[in-house]
Parts: sequence; C-alpha cells; structure tokens
Amino acid sequence: MDWQNGLVAPAIHFDEDLYRLEADRVFSRAWLVVGHEDMVRKPGDYITNYMGEVPVIVVRDAAGQIRVLVNKCAHRGNQVCLFDRGNVKGFTCSYHGWSFGLDGTLTGAPMEQMLYRGQLDKTAWGLEEAAKIANFHGLLLASFDPDAPELHEWLGEDVRWWLENFVLGTPLGGLEALPGWHRYRSPGNWKLISENFIGDDYHVYSATHVAWLGIMQEFKEKGITIPITSYPGYAEPPMYEASSGYGRGCPMGMGMVLADNDSMYHRDLAEAKELGPEAVEWVEYRQQKLLEVVKDRPVKPYSFMNGLLFPNMGLMGFFSPMLGRHFQMFHPRGPLEHECWQWTMVEREAPQVVKDLAIQRVYQGQHMAGLIAPDDVENLERMVEAGRAERNWQRPFHYGLQAGHEDEGPQGLPGNLGPNPSEVNQRQFYRFWLELMERN
Repeated sequence: MDWQNGLVAPAIHFDEDLYRLEADRVFSRAWLVVGHEDMVRKPGDYITNYMGEVPVIVVRDAAGQIRVLVNKCAHRGNQVCLFDRGNVKGFTCSYHGWSFGLDGTLTGAPMEQMLYRGQLDKTAWGLEEAAKIANFHGLLLASFDPDAPELHEWLGEDVRWWLENFVLGTPLGGLEALPGWHRYRSPGNWKLISENFIGDDYHVYSATHVAWLGIMQEFKEKGITIPITSYPGYAEPPMYEASSGYGRGCPMGMGMVLADNDSMYHRDLAEAKELGPEAVEWVEYRQQKLLEVVKDRPVKPYSFMNGLLFPNMGLMGFFSPMLGRHFQMFHPRGPLEHECWQWTMVEREAPQVVKDLAIQRVYQGQHMAGLIAPDDVENLERMVEAGRAERNWQRPFHYGLQAGHEDEGPQGLPGNLGPNPSEVNQRQFYRFWLELMERN
C-alpha cells in the first residue's frame, strides 16, 4: 500500500484473510452511519440496517432515546426483527419466543418459571447494544468499540464543518427522510464502490456515463423533457475536489465542488422560475443562508455532486436543491460482493414542488432502474472477473491522478481544495484504511 504515490495492491479487494481482518479492524472499530433520526421519529419507531456484516436495529425506546441493538437473539442467535421499518412495543424471537423491550432488555421467556426455575438472569441476556451511539445534526452513527474516540474527535473539525453545512443542510432547516430503502446486491469489494464515490469524477465524463450524457443531449434536442434529461449534472468550470480530514484522521471527500462559481445557482434559479414563485423564493432564500455560513470565508462554496464519509457512506446529488440527496451504505458481503442500501432525503423546508422534482430525479438516475447506477455495477462486475485470479494481484492499481498537485486550488475553507478530476481522495481513503488495518 503505497498510497502517497497512488499504488495500491489489488489483493486488498480479493484476499479472504484480509477481508476477515478488515471486519475486525475497520468495521468493528470505526464509527459507522446507521441512519437518520427522521427515520425513527416516535417511541417504538425502528429501522434495520447493518454495521459491516452485523445486522442491527435502530430504534427509539419508550423514553425517547435512540438505541442501536444487534439483531440477534441471545438464546440461539435468531433475528428478532424481520422487517425494514415499523413501529413496535418490543421484539420477539420467532424461534423460542424470547421477548425484548425497546431498550434491548430481555423481558420474558415462555414457561420461564417452569423451565428455568427462577435461574434465568434476564439482566444478562438482553440484546447486545453498540458500545457508542451519537447523533450528529440528525445523522446517527454507532461504533462497537468502547475505546473508540468520541465522534467529534473521530470526524475532526473539517469533516464536521462540511457535514453540518453542506451535507445535512443544518443552516437550511435540515433534511427530511423519504420512507423505505432501495437495495441491490452488486459484484465488487465494498472499497471499490466507496472509492468511486469519494472522488472518482474521472469516469463520469471520460467513459462510464457517456451514454447517459448522450441521451440527455438527444432528448434536449428533441424537446423531450423528463426530470432525468434536465438533470443538473454539470456546471461551468471551475470545479474542485474537496478533501476534509486531509492528511489526518477520518476522511470525507467531495467531488465536483462549486466554489466562487454561481453557474449552478443561476441554473437552479432559472428552473425554479418554471416551477413557480414559491420555488424561486426558496432558491433565493437558501442562497442567502449559505452565504451567511461562509461570510467570513475567502472562498464561497455552493454545492458538490458526489462524496463519501469513510468507510462506507456514499453521498450523491448534493449539486442542487432540485436533486434528491442519496445516502448510500456500501455493506460488505464477502471480498467479492457488496450490498448497496440507498435512502433519499430532501431539504425539509423546500416547497413540495421542488421536493417532487428532486425525488423523480433520484428514481430515474442513481437507481438500479435508472440511467446511471447500472453503468457502475457493470464496471464492478468486469473488475471482479478480471481481478479474481491471484496471478493478477501482482501489478498495483494506479491512483496517481493529480499527485503532487492536490493543493492547487483556492485556500480558506476547511480541509483542502484541489483540481478536479483528481484521485486525491482515493489516496486519502487508502491512507486511513491502512492506519486502521495496522492498529493492533
């Protein structure tokens, strides 16, 4: 792993022993996103998710506290929650009927007095709970490691600033979660898709998505207007690659960052005029609020397109308020596969006409039935086919794009701004991955 020079051994995406070590040193020790508080609004509300390969339940208990419980009965290991989301008074195992409260406490076992004769210590046999749980402006994160640093330390100042202001939309009233998940299984190690999101804008216009871009242009010339063909997927240069957590700690990379660049704002404003005065008012208001956030900064960012918070929370659609925000979890499923869980959020205070358009663009774009995601899945399938043979692990992958030129961007924002496209954020991803893997 020579991340400084952009040389990464393919074996890290294929080796079984390394995958098992990674489960312990990355996924059992890192802070992992598990959901958003908007998904569990009332006591008894829950969603299920994964932390690595460990199934978990994110639930708001009777006292209003959010808990992250391992979805595994303490008796024989059966799952106690079978659905993606809902509202319950507790959880009951379908195997022997052990029941658990919303806080994970074992509340009962069938024929308890007769069979256990008063010897069952229910305080010791509840559902396992994540060692640490934190709520960062609505984003829920958890860690299995009781010795993990506190979340604010793990994220660092740079990541916290970008997350708060340009991911979670705190200055704009926060985000609203749409119900349900979109899920699909895909070939490819989880790191391959994570590195794609953290900063690979090279593939967008060079090869992978040229068919989508061609369709957009053709539909435009023919006067066919559906949400995806007017997708605001490109702005006038300059655009930058942003690296928060640059050189230290947990990285969050963002691609196609617009800073000191009003081209997307004017495009948003023009589209808002077609939607009506309420949309225009919102676009103007949000621009005002964003400028207040950066009023003391020499550089004024507006938005970004894609990104990733280490290790596996992908971000897409943050270019414009007319796009739905995709939060995508890349769950490992062995060294050769991952499972993508995608949920969609919109700006909570945006008018409904803006939300409706943003949602349609998600379904027609970054979605397995859309025009964009299938391109990436096909590439991953071919990478697995070409790389699974151990003979092909000898030659390193090349991540040298813009190496030595990463900081050739405007100064004055948290983290680093550099030229786009670049592979700086892939290098930062593997820097931190290596740090975690080398810890005992």
